Amino acid sequence: MMEIYEGLKHCLENKQRAVLATIIEVDGSTYRREGASCFITEDGKVLGTVSAGCVEGDLFEHARDVLESGRARTQHYDFRSEEDLLWGMGVGCNGAMKILLQPFDPVRYPAYTNHVFQMYEKKVFCRKEFIVGIVIDTADPSTHQIGTPYIFEQDERSTPRIRNGSRGLVHWELKGVQVTLYVETVQPRPMLVVYGAGPDAIPLVQGASRLGWHVTLIDHREHALCHQAFASADRLQLISREDYGNLYVDENAYVVVMTHNYLLDAKVVKRMIDSTIPYLGVLGPRKRIERILQEIHTEQKRPIVVDFAKLHAPIGLDIGADSPEEIALSILAELTSCRNRRGGQSLRLRNEPLHERHEFVSEKVLAQR
Repeated sequence: MMEIYEGLKHCLENKQRAVLATIIEVDGSTYRREGASCFITEDGKVLGTVSAGCVEGDLFEHARDVLESGRARTQHYDFRSEEDLLWGMGVGCNGAMKILLQPFDPVRYPAYTNHVFQMYEKKVFCRKEFIVGIVIDTADPSTHQIGTPYIFEQDERSTPRIRNGSRGLVHWELKGVQVTLYVETVQPRPMLVVYGAGPDAIPLVQGASRLGWHVTLIDHREHALCHQAFASADRLQLISREDYGNLYVDENAYVVVMTHNYLLDAKVVKRMIDSTIPYLGVLGPRKRIERILQEIHTEQKRPIVVDFAKLHAPIGLDIGADSPEEIALSILAELTSCRNRRGGQSLRLRNEPLHERHEFVSEKVLAQR
């Protein structure tokens, strides 16, 4: 998402044309799901993906038409036929998808382009959940242009919602006009707080940033925090050694402790062990965390109840990681599996569909906005 945002920002500042492509409907099994986007510049550069490379080339041709006409449109792809020659020798996705193409032209359509950019910027940097609807079809194009985004209040009566899901198509009445909206409940970026700006934190911070996490890096060493390799972190926080055990962390944050200093690690764990954060991962051997937990038990003079759904120590999935890059990969995989409430097992052992399936039910509400 951040990559596409940077592309939108670059084109806006440099008055360059492009097209934003977003999957708005999926039927069956596809590589990406609803909400996935890519950004296609006029010279053919593609940021982000909506497929495994099956449709991006064809989308570029349709993007040209969108740029010339200045009108948003939808494009449908169906991969369910094994003899589909258009997509070349068996894509094999067994699914179909509909993609919305929105023009991004700062010169010819500055108002619309700014509206699209501001909406995407809000999606990237929001700190609270909100609902956005994009017009896909309309009974009156002069009133509600296809591709126009709207932010809705968090009000049950006047907000279009998807039953059993967070995104999909909805029939709606918008200011007296019947429209079809692509509706998405936008969540804030997941927050990752990393204690310790050592060399092995570099691939973790960089990888988490690429995966769309809001990353805060904390350390007491200013020279370590200022390393150019941590430029992708959203926030660098310099603290004193004493603050490791006192710092407030948002209750929704995922916390990774990797200071390589037992006393500092212990301060953080003692501070976080009873907090409501969903994830606390500690780098190091099992005996290390057992020693910290024993210290907590001794200091508090009471039995300590450890939430092992939250505490991950040793941290990461068991992939035989050895190098800093592999260790970061194992940690990121565990963070992702915990956030998505998956077990992290091999997909060949999964009997259910790879992606959670929701039946998108269209709703028609007569209340006007």
